[in-house]
Amino acid sequence: MMDALVVLPPMVIADLLDIHPTTAERRATLAGGNWSEYLAARRAAPKGSRP
Repeated sequence: MMDALVVLPPMVIADLLDIHPTTAERRATLAGGNWSEYLAARRAAPKGSRP
């Protein structure tokens, strides 16, 4: 599970495990994953493109 927390976005983990997204984010951080840069890039990217 810890590997999945690093590889998958916390929202995916939250949906898969039926846990709150904040809980998934905390566990991903503990596992060594940090999706904040990815999320910032997604928000900044024009609609229809991917960073």
